[in-house]
Amino acid sequence: MLALLAVTGAHAQESLSIEDAVARALQNNLGIRMAQQQAEISEVGNTWGAAGALPQIGLSASAADAVSDQSENPTSFIQERLESQSVNTGAQLSWVLFDGMGMFANKRALEQLERQSEGQSTLVIEQTISATLQAYNGVLVQRALSDVLTSAIEVSRERLDWMDARTQTGAASTFDRLQFENALLSDSLSLLQQRANEYQAVLGLNRLMGEDADHAWEFISPLTPPSVGRDFNQLVERAMGNATAIENALISKELAEIGVQQAQARLSPSLLLTANQGDQQSRFNAGELSADGRTKSLAANLTLNFNLFNGGASRRAIQQAKIQRAMAENQAEDERREVDRLLHDAWSRWTTFRGAYAISERLTENSRRAIQIAEERLASGAINSLDFRETQTQLLNAEQQQLQSLNAWQSADIELRRLSGEWAMDLKEE
Repeated sequence: MLALLAVTGAHAQESLSIEDAVARALQNNLGIRMAQQQAEISEVGNTWGAAGALPQIGLSASAADAVSDQSENPTSFIQERLESQSVNTGAQLSWVLFDGMGMFANKRALEQLERQSEGQSTLVIEQTISATLQAYNGVLVQRALSDVLTSAIEVSRERLDWMDARTQTGAASTFDRLQFENALLSDSLSLLQQRANEYQAVLGLNRLMGEDADHAWEFISPLTPPSVGRDFNQLVERAMGNATAIENALISKELAEIGVQQAQARLSPSLLLTANQGDQQSRFNAGELSADGRTKSLAANLTLNFNLFNGGASRRAIQQAKIQRAMAENQAEDERREVDRLLHDAWSRWTTFRGAYAISERLTENSRRAIQIAEERLASGAINSLDFRETQTQLLNAEQQQLQSLNAWQSADIELRRLSGEWAMDLKEE
């Protein structure tokens, strides 16, 4: 692990803010690229031609050359070398003029599929933003925890040097010196483990941003608590109207409704227009005789198809489509309930850890005052090394609890922002 940390430190550090981290993740995330490519596929497919509303036109051409030598055939009526050449060209038109409004239902379905692909892309973007923000904050917290242990080590080292001087003069016992040395060793071991946690946090952030695993950064965004101006009722209102998960469920519901219309369209008659045009040019040679010919043709047909009975397949398709519509309605309602549940859960964690952070912040302030008093009392001999270490441990625990509460509060705040559709609204405005 020390070797890995050494490799990380060997690279020139590049400044990275939390906004830059999100931008890099959005640019390099392969999941977002694939979702956007799928959205492009749906956009390309959303045409009237794909819906079956436009005519199909085809061209054809063929050439033929035939030779039949009858000059030595006594049974032939014309005992000559017969040659013929022909060129045929044609055009065909096929156009469904009416299919029970099925083509219009198909077009609406293609539009909803395009929206669904865009919604899926938005969902992946939201998840990437959320994961990147939490990863960046996680790195800051891990670095802050390392700083806490580093400060504790500095205090222990200063106390150990002070105790060495007192031990040499006989003013302190070897027992007290060993207590400070053990405190220094214990904090050093904790720092080594914490550096590993910090490295893993940076590793996870680099993966989200699509960067090399050992890329080193200078993290310039500060570690700050979330804004306290959150109103739960407003969050719920925004979530019900803008949450991407709910919007995607409503799109699926609309697709199911269109599916019923598509199935019902099969009960209606269809009107098909077909037309074709042909042009044949030919030449015939028989000995000294030759002739040219040309034939033109033009035809148009109007066909009305009405399926009187197909074994009940159309009726079954309608029933199945209606069942799927009911399922989609239930899924949309279930998605609303799930978003509401997640909002309540995130809000509960937000309020809990907001209070925990305030308490731990006050606890840290008190512990810092206590360690100052303990240093004075240790110097005067009012307390021993064990008492001082206990006070130092209380400060260490208080600072760690404050950072952990802050990290949990930040995570809950990010989840509230995602669930309420905050980033989805920003994407729509762009």
